[in-house]
Amino acid sequence: FHLHLFFSPRFLRLLFLVVGHCLLLRPAHQLEQQQDVFNVMQIEKLMAYLFLTFIVMVACFNIIGSVSMLIIEKRGDMATLRHLGATDSMIFRIFLYEGRLITLLGAVIGIVLGLLLCWLQQTFGFISLSSSGGNFIIDAYPVSVHALDVLIVLLTVVVVGSLAVWYPVRYLSRR
Repeated sequence: FHLHLFFSPRFLRLLFLVVGHCLLLRPAHQLEQQQDVFNVMQIEKLMAYLFLTFIVMVACFNIIGSVSMLIIEKRGDMATLRHLGATDSMIFRIFLYEGRLITLLGAVIGIVLGLLLCWLQQTFGFISLSSSGGNFIIDAYPVSVHALDVLIVLLTVVVVGSLAVWYPVRYLSRR
């Protein structure tokens, strides 16, 4: 009998606390049985996300350097555009678009490579759990890809990259 299909988890916990010992009720599904393990996994996932976001922020210095060098190299072209009637805001938008394009291209390539590596791990199991053939049910490190996680990573890279490009483009395009 699956009570979790009919009642909320909060109600079931309360029911278990009140009459569970008398009726020998047990939590019905894995989430209730292994709540601490799932909480630890969520914390690990959050920490990995924060750590990788920091790495993305460090990688943004490469984008800042690329866009800065592009702007410095194109000073003569910027002067020509100004003589043809381009305003500072038009030039700012051109280089901002360039920086965002670099960021988006890097994000898409990174997502594609990451998904490819996950597929390779799921299919061929390159990273094994034990080199000596331990007592594991599975041989290779399990990988699970979730669309929401991929979307969050993509949005994080695009937002952090776009924000990182904004100031140097704003500063250098006006000089």
